[in-house]
Amino acid sequence: MGQLKLAPLILPLAFSPLFAQAVSNDSAPSNRPARRWVTTVSSGFADCFQLTLGGLFGEGPAWQTKVTTGISNAIVKGDMLYLHGWNTHDAPSHSNDWMAGLAYKAPVWKHRDQFLSLGTGFYKLRFPSVKTGVNDWMIPINLQYQAKPMKLPILVTSDAWTLPTSTIQRGTLLHTQGWFIHPLLKRDDVQVQFRHGPAHTHSWGFWGTNGERIWRYQTMLVISWKNTSLEGGYRKQWGQQPGMQNNNYWQFALTRTFTM
Repeated sequence: MGQLKLAPLILPLAFSPLFAQAVSNDSAPSNRPARRWVTTVSSGFADCFQLTLGGLFGEGPAWQTKVTTGISNAIVKGDMLYLHGWNTHDAPSHSNDWMAGLAYKAPVWKHRDQFLSLGTGFYKLRFPSVKTGVNDWMIPINLQYQAKPMKLPILVTSDAWTLPTSTIQRGTLLHTQGWFIHPLLKRDDVQVQFRHGPAHTHSWGFWGTNGERIWRYQTMLVISWKNTSLEGGYRKQWGQQPGMQNNNYWQFALTRTFTM
């Protein structure tokens, strides 16, 4: 009976460290970074509509627009829960191909100047220009690695796309890119970077394709100031299968980020 009488005093003391930690986490901005609503809008022109599988569609040029909007620091520091939309409009034919969906990415590992992040989500693909017309759902998995060996920034991204349903054929593809980033200018709010590196795509049944599809070498010049950037890129593609033509591809876009 004595223990029962002391329980109202013992329990608050026993759990007080947990309560104190919860209050500290909610009140200390250093422990929980403020959530921000971030919207990025990018628009520009490209040679035409080209898939990561290597195929070209439309006569071009293509007006391409991408919008990403969502909450940063949604669950953990550095993560983002966001809506994503992308559209390519072929200027001569006025045809549109688009994709949209919900995604989440978060940092999973950090060691000195090395960073690793992981992302996933689900997208709706509506590509009338591709084969008999694509009206599919896709599950993407994105792995991104950043490092600075010998003070040279590098970025490696690997995107695995899986089609759980498809109007053509279900499957998975893996698109991997590597970028070497050379800072050319950093003055006040203005930065200029030159980026270049290889890209590769492999397919397992994705829309009826199999095996090694393409190799590319990509170059890009990026001029950034405040929340705006201007990007211009050129790449060379080498097809790895019969019917996959070698080609050259150009693109440029203006990007602006808004934070609330």
